[in-house]
Amino acid sequence: MSMKFTLRFAKPDDAEKLLEIYAPFVISSDRTLSDVSFEYEVPSVEEFTERIKNISADYPYIVCEHEGRLLGYVYAHPYIQRAAYQWGAEVTIYLAPEGQGRGLGKVMYEALEALLRLQGTVVTYACITASNEHSVKMHEACGYKIIGTFNNTGFKHGHWLDMVWMEKVIAEHPKQPALIKKIGELPPETVTAVLKEASARLQ
Repeated sequence: MSMKFTLRFAKPDDAEKLLEIYAPFVISSDRTLSDVSFEYEVPSVEEFTERIKNISADYPYIVCEHEGRLLGYVYAHPYIQRAAYQWGAEVTIYLAPEGQGRGLGKVMYEALEALLRLQGTVVTYACITASNEHSVKMHEACGYKIIGTFNNTGFKHGHWLDMVWMEKVIAEHPKQPALIKKIGELPPETVTAVLKEASARLQ
């Protein structure tokens, strides 16, 4: 019997459905939603497709599918573009309303972190609007800690917004780390096993 919940890698064809999840966090009249993203305009399907392709070339970009509907997505990317920072990654998650409050975010993050560890990542960071208490609490429940606040760092909807940075150490810091692997360099069977195990936890 097929699983009702499936975690898999995002495909370029997912762009339109993922934009439906993302758009309210950009342009909703409810500022508790639209203050989440610092973009002013929703990107086009074409631009979002390119984002998926570019991120997926190096890092995991995971979606959760439930009976044909996408409930959320999570991905990682470099948080600073310098070689010495490569063992850290910034993580991002967006969930549709029906994907919230059911532990989905935690399972998706754990799958993402498992793959990042296999790539060689040792620490992950999340950058969150300080007023987004729901996201801050979710990240705390996933083991993240606030390590700093950027005051009045973004301007949207006529007011200034603070950002908090949260951190989670997901592996030991080796004395001499190997170069980070691209997601495509991991054994496919290992990747499949991680996603399958995470999917099973959601049933």
